[in-house]
Amino acid sequence: MKESKIPGDSFTVDKSLCTGCLNCQLICSISYEDTFNPERAHLIIDRARGKTLSIQFKDECTVCGLCAEHCMYGALVFKKES
Repeated sequence: MKESKIPGDSFTVDKSLCTGCLNCQLICSISYEDTFNPERAHLIIDRARGKTLSIQFKDECTVCGLCAEHCMYGALVFKKES
């Protein structure tokens, strides 16, 4: 499964703010894959030893912004195009 960079630079990502709650992955998986399964989300939160190492988007990402909308900690911010 190939991972891509931030789709169209539509997101601001601050991994230092990510707590690993997985809300972003859960909203994505339920919205697009009809299952509550972070592994089926269109983004990946890579964590180890309590720290977020990376936040990456898969090629399947539709750049809808739901992940950022449901990020309670500001780790993902959707930049709406004007």
